[in-house]
Amino acid sequence: MFSAFKRSSSSGGYGGGGYGAPAAPGGISPEKEQLRVQWVAQFNKAQQHDSWGQIVEAQDAYKAMASQVAAKQGMPSITSKEKDIMNRLSLCLSAREQSLTTLHETISAVEMKSLAPIFEVLFTGREPEAFPIDPSRYQSAMPVRPSEKGEIICADAEESGTTDWHQQQAALRTVRGTVVCLRIDKIGLKDAQEYIDPFIRVIVADSSANILDSRDTAVASDRRATHVVFNQQVYLNVSLEDMTKAGAAIFFEFNHYKPKKKKVSTRCWAFMELSELKVDEEMVLEIYHKPTDLKKKKLNLHTEKPLYLHLYATHVKN
Repeated sequence: MFSAFKRSSSSGGYGGGGYGAPAAPGGISPEKEQLRVQWVAQFNKAQQHDSWGQIVEAQDAYKAMASQVAAKQGMPSITSKEKDIMNRLSLCLSAREQSLTTLHETISAVEMKSLAPIFEVLFTGREPEAFPIDPSRYQSAMPVRPSEKGEIICADAEESGTTDWHQQQAALRTVRGTVVCLRIDKIGLKDAQEYIDPFIRVIVADSSANILDSRDTAVASDRRATHVVFNQQVYLNVSLEDMTKAGAAIFFEFNHYKPKKKKVSTRCWAFMELSELKVDEEMVLEIYHKPTDLKKKKLNLHTEKPLYLHLYATHVKN
């Protein structure tokens, strides 16, 4: 059982707003272990082609791996550290594939060998703190991504999209510092099944209620008896460091479409202080009556029932 941290709703006072549920104990998940074993074998094969001078085979192997690693970064079970390492691995694989294509060696076969131990311990919790290859060797690489149809292609530097991979790459291109990713899991509402095209708007506002960033999720994936389910990730376009300097808080508006009025309406909202942002843990936030108050003065509970906004956060160092 868990309970959200309670805020006072009287005369504008408030306290903490998030509850970090402890991470579940246990070893590597079967899905992650399958990926780890698969990638170790694939990387060893790619390295073999590379060392034997089989350029075409090495190119294909590195490109396929870069695509696969990039595609799995958005898995809900991926932790901040794993996401950061996977991003670096994908870029190194992309850089080596492009080096073999252009014959301009930005990253060498010898350097790629140092990644073998990383693949061996990926997802085990024993990943090293320091990445073995200097960022200058792979940061300029054009990342390989999987297309929606499964075709493996290189991403254009200005390409836009709505997938998790596209969102992450866009954030990494524009944010200098720690990129914050929020996975909106679900929101508890007693009339959850009645809403049309519901989505969450994530707003970052500073201590003066100035909006620093605003992101919308896609429409909810499911509606249950008392929960609207999203299971969607949003990458903030302002770094954790800049949010901290601005004294910012993060707000979550639950919006839905009203056909009679032909407009999108806010039903309720929640917020968290940065001190309440827990990485790789579940956070549970109280829900308040509309309208959204970016100054956090008018906090009236939306319901007395034990219904909350559930979310998770991960970080990627840029």
